Amino acid sequence: MPPSKKRKLSGLSGFELRQAYDSLIKLKQTASEEEGPDEEGFEEQFDTLISLLESKLEGPKFFTFSSMNATNLTEFKIMFTGHLRLKPNLNELVAATTSLGQNELWSSTNLYRQLLLLESLVPKTTEATARAWIDTFFFRASAMLPSNKAMVLNMEHVVPATTISPWSLRTIGGFIDYTAIVADECDAPLFLTSPRLEYLRTLPMPSSFFVKEAKIYNLSDHIAQAVCEMYACEKYLQEKLIRGALTNGREWIFIFIKFNDNYDGASYQQSGKVYFDTLRGPDGRLVIPGPWPDLITAILSNWIQNSFVDLKSDDWFEVVPRRG
Repeated sequence: MPPSKKRKLSGLSGFELRQAYDSLIKLKQTASEEEGPDEEGFEEQFDTLISLLESKLEGPKFFTFSSMNATNLTEFKIMFTGHLRLKPNLNELVAATTSLGQNELWSSTNLYRQLLLLESLVPKTTEATARAWIDTFFFRASAMLPSNKAMVLNMEHVVPATTISPWSLRTIGGFIDYTAIVADECDAPLFLTSPRLEYLRTLPMPSSFFVKEAKIYNLSDHIAQAVCEMYACEKYLQEKLIRGALTNGREWIFIFIKFNDNYDGASYQQSGKVYFDTLRGPDGRLVIPGPWPDLITAILSNWIQNSFVDLKSDDWFEVVPRRG
């Protein structure tokens, strides 16, 4: 093959090379099944082209979430574009939400009671024990939903392997620790029986919220993993926007991702840590000062219901663009 042809082949994307390779294989099989004398050198020309494509073709490479780091974000064209800063009038915003679900088991009052119980009952030493705190916040958030809505909470949700971009054969997938689906109350039972992401694409899309449980310490070290998990879910569901969080149950980092055109890369923004403290009062008893647990659940409930919606003026956060 002339050198000019080889240069053109090397300029093709992985996806285009795979299409050409698959087409040649099928064409060779079809030609070999036809009756009649073979043209001299015909099969040899096929083999030459196929071998050339095989030498250029990079086979599919599968990435798992646990292996993701900041370098992968750059490689996948997922760029950090700014911080999410809490708005200044937090007390007013929180006060408007604490009364939600006050007659439910998971009222604001019982949220604080449960958190205090956990402080003296469950060690804060592993990812598994962190789930007790994470579950508590999700249960409270579910009680804050409108009466015509219901939440379905999934754990160890499988994200099927999906291509990282339209022009690549590389895929990413694995397990995500939590997904919370909000749907009309009449539709929620459907997601209890078939919670898989594949099933979500066969139904009217509900609001969905994806959260990554992190290590107990150094929460910020797991930003890349959480972003990649959300990215994979978003691309698999063919959504353009998604909201999620990274947490160890006490500290929460909220993350917002927006895909570029053609699903080729994305931008993301993240909040600082939103957290609560546990103190001892003058009588020696544990106390959790407000309004931080109420704030976390208020953001969580709001973001779950608006997972695929862009940030608006009435959101809990305002965007501070990245400098430089």
